[in-house]
Amino acid sequence: MDPNTLLTKAASLLWGLADDAVGSLANPLAGLSALDGEGEGLQGRLLEPLTDLPDGHALLGLLRDLFGDVTSDTGPVHAHGWQRAPAPGSTRGLALVLGATGSRAVLAITPGPDGQGPTVDVVVAPGAAFNHTLGDAGSDWLVTLDVRSDQLWNATYSPGSAPVPPAGTATITATRQGELTGGPAEGPHVSTDGIAVGIAVTPDAPVVATLGVDDFQVAVLPSALGSFLGDGGGATTEKTDLRIEASRADGLRFKEGGVRLQRPVNISLPGVTTRSFAVELDQDENGLLLRPTLSVLAKPPVLPLTAALDGLGLEVPVNLLGDGIGIDTDRIAAAFPTGMALGLQLGAVGGGGAVQQRGAPGGGAYAGALDIDLGFVRVQAFGLLQLPVDGKQLSFLVLLGAEFGYPGIQLGFGFALDAVGGLVGLNRRVDENRLRDLVLAGNADRILFPGNVVARADEIAGSLEACFPVARDRFVVGPMLRITWGGRIVSLSAALVMDLPAPVRTLLLGRLLVAVPDPVLPLVRIQANVFGSIDPSVPAVELLATLTGSTIVGTPVSGECYLLFRGGRDAAFVLSAGGFHPRFVRPPGVPALRRLAMELGGPVLRLRAEAYLALTSNSLQFGAQLSLDATIAGCGVEGYLGLDALFVWEPTLSFAVHIFAGVAVLAFGERLASVGLDFTLEGPAPWHAFGTGSISVLFWDVSLDFDERWGDDPALAQKAEDILPLLRDALTRPDAWTAEPPAAQRSGVRFTEGANAALAKGDVALPDATFRLSQRVVPLDTPVQRFHRLGVPAQSWQLTPVERASGARLPTFGPVTERFVPGEYFALTDEQQLTSNAFEDLPSGVRLAGDDVRPGERHLVDDGYETGYKVEPEWFTGFAVPDDGKPLPGAGLFALESFARPVGAAERADRWRAAQRPMGTTRVEIHT
Repeated sequence: MDPNTLLTKAASLLWGLADDAVGSLANPLAGLSALDGEGEGLQGRLLEPLTDLPDGHALLGLLRDLFGDVTSDTGPVHAHGWQRAPAPGSTRGLALVLGATGSRAVLAITPGPDGQGPTVDVVVAPGAAFNHTLGDAGSDWLVTLDVRSDQLWNATYSPGSAPVPPAGTATITATRQGELTGGPAEGPHVSTDGIAVGIAVTPDAPVVATLGVDDFQVAVLPSALGSFLGDGGGATTEKTDLRIEASRADGLRFKEGGVRLQRPVNISLPGVTTRSFAVELDQDENGLLLRPTLSVLAKPPVLPLTAALDGLGLEVPVNLLGDGIGIDTDRIAAAFPTGMALGLQLGAVGGGGAVQQRGAPGGGAYAGALDIDLGFVRVQAFGLLQLPVDGKQLSFLVLLGAEFGYPGIQLGFGFALDAVGGLVGLNRRVDENRLRDLVLAGNADRILFPGNVVARADEIAGSLEACFPVARDRFVVGPMLRITWGGRIVSLSAALVMDLPAPVRTLLLGRLLVAVPDPVLPLVRIQANVFGSIDPSVPAVELLATLTGSTIVGTPVSGECYLLFRGGRDAAFVLSAGGFHPRFVRPPGVPALRRLAMELGGPVLRLRAEAYLALTSNSLQFGAQLSLDATIAGCGVEGYLGLDALFVWEPTLSFAVHIFAGVAVLAFGERLASVGLDFTLEGPAPWHAFGTGSISVLFWDVSLDFDERWGDDPALAQKAEDILPLLRDALTRPDAWTAEPPAAQRSGVRFTEGANAALAKGDVALPDATFRLSQRVVPLDTPVQRFHRLGVPAQSWQLTPVERASGARLPTFGPVTERFVPGEYFALTDEQQLTSNAFEDLPSGVRLAGDDVRPGERHLVDDGYETGYKVEPEWFTGFAVPDDGKPLPGAGLFALESFARPVGAAERADRWRAAQRPMGTTRVEIHT
């Protein structure tokens, strides 16, 4: 709950409470007249004193408790009538007055129009100074009043009005003395040794109202349960003080900040350990809620049981209504724990479980964990449940795992099945981005066989809620397994998660752990988290692995690896460990990768090594860099040495190797001397070497650039084949011509086996078919410069319209495309070779209109049909006998139908029913 929202709620109730209370005084105020001789701000507005203050309203009763009888002359506070405007018929209100004529301090409340709230007027005469104490040590209430102003203080306040700076000071404090208890003495209740309410108004500070609760105590356990747990000990918390403040700037909150306050408070029970104690401010329709809660760990003295309870506490309502102000003892209720955990230890068998509430109280969201060790197998389960409350969809998610004891189920060759499990979700979906972030951040173990699920319930629940949010009519299924090798040296956990139904998404989660020589004290520890996706519709397979928490003899190791197989329009193959060559432009959807890296050295000598290796459908890339930093306070040596290599084999084999190095001597951050080299070699035909070298000493710099070429150009390439014969042969092949049925065809005609065979061979075609002509020799209507990877003169091939036997052209429509490799037909630069798609859809033929088809010979077709009947096995046969005992004549004489009048299908079905079951309970399925 937000403090400002809480203040808005409380202020709204208090404004309404004041409006109600003053509105109930309409009759006593009606006959009062204005006082004469009053000063500025009071003349014509302050009316005669009230002679009676009726009972029946809680706020008026509270005024009487605080200030005594305000209708008599014995106390310093007197009740008067009030009218904001000295005019007949104006609304009248209540004024609380300090002092006498000429020196008064007045607080007046006038009821407003319906729904708008009251108006409060503050008038303090210039030079007024009042200081009073009401009550004594034996009174229920002790009230102090201090009001002062050197000038006229005349201000008006109403709901929603802008704040008005005060012209004086006022401090009012009311303390309720003695012990106060709310709730049954033998059950859950609260108690305090005193409550203090105050308000402070000064010209140079915002108005602040305070509420102090001294020696606050809570009993959340019934006395019988407290006696059982603590062998007769008490069931209440230790005493603590609470301070609540309200201001326009900060809202309604605890003095320490926020609407939730935690305190180191314990319960005095030997069998109970308090884990935390908190008090929370909230609201309800009648006022405010004070919600003290405890988290405890209980161990009964006679049972092998341990219980942990979170959110155990009370809801203490504080009413702000006309029929009651203060704690509503009838509505004090024990709050159901937001989390529960149980642990059981019986010899070799042990385990535990936990249930916790998620989200806002009453939201119907719960999380549960179970961990049971049966000796030979350990079963762990975790679940999320969303109940259908407040219009929310019923959903659940269950994570289950069974871990077998060492050495697991042996599979041979050193491999063993260590654990199996799965993930099932109803009305849940997969959030792919969050699941990827979770896995690649090194937290895959929150899903893949998480250990100690009871203690880690919060983090596991949060991860599952984020990665598998609620979604109507979606399902999540994910089998899991864990395989080990060499005992505990290698461990691989994997899950195949499917998001159903269409569009189906399949995701792969994995966690690989290699620990040599032993996981307890490994010299080499490699941990790789794997996230992948499989999309059969493209098709595409993508895997991304990241190293987290990996070390080699104490040296951190990091980096990422990636694999992509993708078909379809944007086909690509990418395999990379540590990233790509700086000149390589990644295909669409391929992420940037962190280099494989090792950090060596210490605070003085730091050495970092990076490397990468990548393979694509058209290139091989690798590189490395070694960086040295041996400096202290800006003094020392820096250096680097690196290599980037790129090999491309389309359209011809070529490579480029870039070598760079440098070393510098520094003094207090300034370079004293340095040597640098940057060299690139390209080849093989011709060879090209270029680069630069430099030497710098103090203010003297020398650099040398070079650019050299040698060797012959590539030998004249083999002449490419002639395209025309190959294209002509491809177009005469039977598989180049295809008859395609309409995409939306829905025909009730069923063909014979012979007709289906003729259609498949292409001997005949349907009358509404479309004819498709296509080939894969060369792209059509597209300029090409290469053919079969060999250079050819620039040319473009086209198909002229097909002609009828009469010589007239047959119209064509719509392009036909096939997948071609760009490098086989186009002259590409090095950059284009690296960045272009592996395949492109290019024109390959035409479609022919189907309105000039030569039909085959006409012949008669048997278009008859048969009607069949399916009868349940338990139905009896024979003549049916109705309830009156008379048989139905002709009910089963179906053989005579051919000699009688024609019988329709409906009548035939009726006869069949009559022959099978008694009339009135007949049921039959008809297939036509």
